[in-house]
Formats: sequence, structure tokens, C-alpha cells
Amino acid sequence: IVDGFAYGACGTEIEVVSLADLSRSLVPVAANDIAADPAAGLLFTQAGTTLSLLSLADPAEPVLQDSATTNFSAFSGVSAASGVLVVSAGAGSADTQVYTYTDTELTLATDGIPEIDGAVGNPDVTLVSTATGITAYYSQDIAAVANFAIQPALLDTNGEVLSVLPDVVLTPRSFVSNSAFSPANFPVESEFLDDQLFVANFAAEGIEVIDLANNNALLAPIPLPYEPTNVATDGTLLFVVGLTNATVDIIDPAAASVTDSLTPAAPFVEPVGVAASITHVAVADRTNGLVVIAR
Repeated sequence: IVDGFAYGACGTEIEVVSLADLSRSLVPVAANDIAADPAAGLLFTQAGTTLSLLSLADPAEPVLQDSATTNFSAFSGVSAASGVLVVSAGAGSADTQVYTYTDTELTLATDGIPEIDGAVGNPDVTLVSTATGITAYYSQDIAAVANFAIQPALLDTNGEVLSVLPDVVLTPRSFVSNSAFSPANFPVESEFLDDQLFVANFAAEGIEVIDLANNNALLAPIPLPYEPTNVATDGTLLFVVGLTNATVDIIDPAAASVTDSLTPAAPFVEPVGVAASITHVAVADRTNGLVVIAR
């Protein structure tokens, strides 16, 4: 969600929904995963081996500005902040890549991070700007889809890797392939809030919490009665979706529990993505498309 519009990756196109009147449009740019830099007014998509940069000068009609052919695979993810775009390698032998960007151009800065790429796979990444630079939190498949971890990498604003920190091993369990996760948004998804990383981990049946201010310590999980697929924040609360859950659950991080929920007008079928603003929550459902719920 950026400036009153919700954007969803729909495979062969991007779906755009106005939060004001719920009008919809489609942008013919392929998108298996999607990220935004609201401060810069830019949108980014990943599809296959193509990375795209779009301008949100007119937020109702994103316009393609540049694209790059990249070395990543299925189950890849993208995240952007402060002029840096990170791309997780996904499955197979692809390379994790880091780009810098302007309003009109993508530039490859780092092609491959050996410590990150040495894992079985890298299904997703969350980028966070800090007072001292940028940190990328990579989801790591460390045991052939039998266990996952989060591995931080410290970057500078030129897209150069300063260091890679030890991974934080999450609750283990084998993941059985489900079409709802393909080709992007494969577990594990994460969100940053108040010096903590909240990870939607199917294996834990809850949200795992990493205390970034305390040497990346893994705290007690926030339990859920289902396998979460994604988590987002409005800057205060967390919003969670899961394949077998009919609502968007709202978590108060201070209480470490679900305190409320939002119910869509039509039941979810395969909710795999979620974004939140102060006024609305948007859910990417692989059957119903981009579902917008007023708060």
C-alpha cells in the first residue's frame, strides 16, 4: 500500500486498487513478487529472471522505467529501501543480487553473496534502513525444506556488502510443496517493527520473534491456530494471513497475542500476501485477487 493505492503481484500483471473508491486497473508488467519505496515513489517487481522498476508519479497508473535480466530462480523475493534493492536468489544455484536505483535506472552493485547463496535456497528477503546503514534479512532454506533460518547481511547505501551475520535458526519442520506458495512468497516471510523482526513461520504455527537489539536472540513465538503465510505492519500493529484462516488477524506486539481480526466480504481461498495502512488492509489472494478491507 502506497499513498492511497494497493498494489498486488498477479503473475502476468500488477493489480492496482484505489483505497478511496475501490476502483481497479491492471498494469501489463509481469510480477511474481512486489516491493515499494514509498519515499521515492517507486515500485519494483520480480518475475522469472526479470526485475522491473516503475514510477508512481501517477499512483493509479505505474509506468515502467527500467528492467534488468537477473540470475535468480523460482521462489525469489525483492525488497527496497534507501536507494538499495535486494533480490533473494530463490531455489537452485542462482545468486543473491543487490542493486542501486534512481527514479529511472537499476544498477547492479553486488552479484552474489557466498555466505547467503551457500544455503539450499533463499526464498525471500526484508530490507530495513537503520541509523548506521541498511540490513537485509534473508530467509534461508538450510535443510532442504526441512528447516529455515533468517540471516542478516549489513549493506551500505552503494549496495556493497559490509558483513554477513550468523543465521537465526527457526522452529524446524519439513515444508510440503503447495501451489499457493509458487512462484513467490514461499515461506518464510518477515516484517520489521520496533527493533524486532516478526517472522511468519509455518513450522511454528505462529509468528517467531527475533530481538534485533539483543544479538538477534530468538524469543518465544506468538502462537496462532494455523500456519501463517505472511505478516505486515502499519507501524504499530501486525497483520497476519494464513491459508486456512478466514480472517486477517491483528496482533499487538506488546501483548504478543491476537487482539482483533478483520473479515473480508468474500471468504479467502489462498491468502499469501498482506499489506496494511492506518485505514485499510490489502490481502493478495491467489483466487480472489487483491482483497481490500477497510479498518
